[in-house]
Amino acid sequence: MMFRVRTGACTAILLFLSVVSLSAANTPLRVVVQPTSDRVQAIRYQTGVWPDSLWTERGVFPTPISLEGFDSSQQALFVQQTVDGTNWGKTYAYRYDAKTHTWEISLAVHKPLNIQVKPVSKTVKAFRYQTGPTPSGSWTEVDSSHSVLALDSFDSTQDTLFIQQLEDLLTWGDTYTYQYDFRAGVWSLTYTEPHEKKAVDSLELKLYGLYPVSKSSTYYASVLGTGLKLNIALNEHDKLIGYGEVAYSRGPSKSDWTEAMQAANISVGLGYRFGLSEKLHLVPELGYGVVVHLINADFDEDGTKTLETFFDQQLRLSLNLTYAFNDTYTLLVAPLGVLFFEKNSMGTLFGVQTALRYTF
Repeated sequence: MMFRVRTGACTAILLFLSVVSLSAANTPLRVVVQPTSDRVQAIRYQTGVWPDSLWTERGVFPTPISLEGFDSSQQALFVQQTVDGTNWGKTYAYRYDAKTHTWEISLAVHKPLNIQVKPVSKTVKAFRYQTGPTPSGSWTEVDSSHSVLALDSFDSTQDTLFIQQLEDLLTWGDTYTYQYDFRAGVWSLTYTEPHEKKAVDSLELKLYGLYPVSKSSTYYASVLGTGLKLNIALNEHDKLIGYGEVAYSRGPSKSDWTEAMQAANISVGLGYRFGLSEKLHLVPELGYGVVVHLINADFDEDGTKTLETFFDQQLRLSLNLTYAFNDTYTLLVAPLGVLFFEKNSMGTLFGVQTALRYTF
């Protein structure tokens, strides 16, 4: 009789302990997410190995998040916060340590994604891409032979992939917008933004130095000048360039009736761009305009100097070698020749110029 009582009691105790253990194992984890600032309006979260599933959104409340079926040995809690209700911030990973019963927080690493880019034609030389909500960041350039792009930190729930292609080593083409469907596991082309055509392509600030040859050397010692130049793309691929330029120059005179030779000039012209590489271009230019000579001299030899002006036609020739630092700034260096025509003679000056171009 005593043996039966003891056996029944042991069985009851074991059953009670099993129920307690099972109840503890099935108790969902709870965590309170603290907002990063007082401006946070909402949070959203999901659990898994990667943050590539649907988000659960909720307001900012002090009540804890209950995680049903959370496997802390394999899964993490991923959280994002928003301050404007539209744009979500960085993804944070909460990992639970079952031994210490504590949460560790770090920036989440997203599941690596690959996409193979198909060139729009056989003449494509390179691709460039960026990710984010809008294509307002910096581009990453790759050769066309590397058509598979590896995206290590792409958040498919809020990021978009933007791609441009380069065919002529001169101008990047249309912007292609790709989005990734994590449920279907496929990429889709959602939008193509045509290459924007601007009325004014770029602006250049230039410096130049000229040395006279032939008959001009009897009047000039040397000339230093500065100019401002506007470039206008005249064809679809921005190869043919029209420009307008204003410039001012000054140099010491070799004559005894004036101390300096000054001139202002206005010219218009054409250039044609040849692509040497992705960043290097060669641009021959030819311009025509008017040079206004500004001479402060004692023409009447009465001891009084007066400012006199006279006009000549001019031709300006250059062969620009350009190097693009990025999409905005480009450095130019070039040999420069200037011919101006008087009644029965021609003035000739040769030298070099350099410029910094700002592309709109």
